[in-house]
Amino acid sequence: MEIQGEYLIAGPRERVWDALNDVDILRECIPGCESLERVSDSELQAVVMAAIGPVKARFNTKITLENLRPPESYTMVGESKGGAAGFGRGTATVTLTESVDSTELHYSADFRVGGKLAQVGSRLVLGATRKIADDFFGSFSRKLDAGAVRVEVHGGAGRQPAPASRTWLAIGAALLVLLIWWFLLR
Repeated sequence: MEIQGEYLIAGPRERVWDALNDVDILRECIPGCESLERVSDSELQAVVMAAIGPVKARFNTKITLENLRPPESYTMVGESKGGAAGFGRGTATVTLTESVDSTELHYSADFRVGGKLAQVGSRLVLGATRKIADDFFGSFSRKLDAGAVRVEVHGGAGRQPAPASRTWLAIGAALLVLLIWWFLLR
């Protein structure tokens, strides 16, 4: 399942990059995060409580940061185990593009689940995962810039901020996805 999103954050790219690598900020922004610790310069361990449909579990997650190109991009590779609830594996690429007075954060993630999570149904899992990812990136973006907005691409109309009601729905879905990604796929 592939998930993508973009956020426009006021401020320099270096500041956003530093925050993406700050364990304390990440811990605050990841929904259900019970713990997050840096094991090495490129490895994190996390425990996250997540619910997808009727499946609720605590996931032990290992996240490895690869393809590091400070302050432009990195790839997170994760593996998460939730006991009887199942497991998740995946990757997420985060890219930062700087403009005159802001930074555009783009993420693209792909993941797979197994066990009870796979039995819940792909639509429910995909929707929940999108919510987690958008919730995380929305929370992260607003932590750095209270006025940060999710950006949508419209045919020939170019990039535009998402309508407020749709933004909250998308943010919820993306955070769920990102939470699962960061804690299941790292």
